[in-house]
Amino acid sequence: VKVLLVRHPEVHVENDGHVSGIPLGLLYIASALENAGHEVQVYDAVVQANTDGSKEQGPEGMYHLGATWDEIHSVVACASADVVGISSQYTNQTPSAMKTAEVVREASKGATVIVGGASVSIMPAAFLDECEAVDYAVIGEGEETLVELLACLGSDGDRRSVSGIAYRDEAKTVITDKRIAIEDLDALPLPAYHLVDMERYFSFNAAGKDGRNTYAYPGSERSISMITSRGCPFSCTFCSIHLSMGKQFRAHSVSNVLSHLEHVKKNYGVNHVHFEDDNLSFDMGRFDSLLDGMLANDYSITWDTPNGVRADYLDEAVLTKCRDSGCTYLRLGVESGNEEVGRLIVRKALDLTKVVEISKLCRKIGIDLEAFYIIGFPGETVAQMKDTIDFAVSMERKYGLLPFDMFTAIPLVGTELYRISKERGYLTEEKIEEKVPGDSNFIAGWVGMQNPGKVKTEEFSSETITGLRRGYARRHLGARVIYSIKFLLRHPGYFLVRLGDRAFLRQLTKALKERRFRSVINDVFLYRYKNCVLRKVGHRASTDTRSRPPSRLEIQRSSGGATIGEDTEVASYS
Repeated sequence: VKVLLVRHPEVHVENDGHVSGIPLGLLYIASALENAGHEVQVYDAVVQANTDGSKEQGPEGMYHLGATWDEIHSVVACASADVVGISSQYTNQTPSAMKTAEVVREASKGATVIVGGASVSIMPAAFLDECEAVDYAVIGEGEETLVELLACLGSDGDRRSVSGIAYRDEAKTVITDKRIAIEDLDALPLPAYHLVDMERYFSFNAAGKDGRNTYAYPGSERSISMITSRGCPFSCTFCSIHLSMGKQFRAHSVSNVLSHLEHVKKNYGVNHVHFEDDNLSFDMGRFDSLLDGMLANDYSITWDTPNGVRADYLDEAVLTKCRDSGCTYLRLGVESGNEEVGRLIVRKALDLTKVVEISKLCRKIGIDLEAFYIIGFPGETVAQMKDTIDFAVSMERKYGLLPFDMFTAIPLVGTELYRISKERGYLTEEKIEEKVPGDSNFIAGWVGMQNPGKVKTEEFSSETITGLRRGYARRHLGARVIYSIKFLLRHPGYFLVRLGDRAFLRQLTKALKERRFRSVINDVFLYRYKNCVLRKVGHRASTDTRSRPPSRLEIQRSSGGATIGEDTEVASYS
């Protein structure tokens, strides 16, 4: 069977420049399908756009990022696939997934259209009700499900026998039995990196369009995301990961992860890895062994944890190994600076004294440290929100624990937070429709994370939250200035190292010529990765000369071959 897997274009606010990153879920699906004997192509409509007009401004400062609908229509029609699979990962991008499905249906009327991902897993029936272009929804992990579904369709079997799918049967929607989570993750093949142009993703990263914050050094643009475990046994009310990956923690073996790292280093010259696990350090024995393996093999790969780790699982010995194995930053999931809120409302029991302890250790060892904070939970008082703000400011001022942000609690559909908000009548907005005339790329849509006005309680409104966050922003800047002064007094050699970086000097000179003085202050004085600068993190990775053979796509290009959507320079996103 010929299969085309599609990542749909996205809609973002104007200042949201982080748009790329490999479509990891699709690449896992692609590998499973190839192993089952299917012919697979991957089309990333965000990164593989053929036009420079791939950023169109829409209503309320929103931007369509990626290929136009006409371009997607053309790609799908040329692919002549029997099956088209679409990834729908985020609730706030659901309209783009639905529109993509409609375009696919127009371009390939005989194809079977299947949608999977976290978003559709949460509400498969609603997705099918609203989008007639979709034939099947895959719920949860898709590697085994999609292989079984295609085998069933190919043999005209009973669709009800395939666990973890939803489909229409005449006038009703059928949701089959829940699929058991994949226990042996090592049985899954590595992601099908060979089906996409990795160099194109690296070029987007180099242009500042990485999907994750990254400490920049020469070669750091050669970064990818990697997931070494799935599932989370904890019960945070705001988190939706349980809905797609379940609560059972499952992990690749240490040897499998090390082989994966060696594969991407040897074949694609990867220098940096974002470990996207929701619980990278949950099994501390495994995490410790992984760090030992990375140290022993000396891959010259740097890494970070953008989704966060628990502070109460760490100690000095582990943190030292993190530093020595190339960690650029760790991010802690603190959530609330009030332990009562954390225990009773967030349902995350975390001793804040442990956060203080780990912050002190990271300052001592030399690891840049960040933290997630959230305010605006139903049941939370304004005084308790101020506790979180006070804690965040104090930790940054004293120890340099940089708040990644002061987020507003968003009741995502399917979460415990959503259920509580719904039952108590706190939801002020569930869906925003924006009808745009003509052939614009913009369609009706959920705003999701891009709008903080989702909850209103007896204690607070969105205006209350906005006021608190504004006050926090001013205090955050003051705390950052104070800690930066203390850091520079302790490490006077920082400026010599920073200004000794030729690439940085070129960047600094350009900013000065353009009179972007705020950028100069941020990049020199208030820089978030000061410890990385002192440790010269990435120096060995950027000078590693181990061989990297050309990819299949690079060979095709050099011989004049064409691949889907990959015949132009990187589209402009600035």
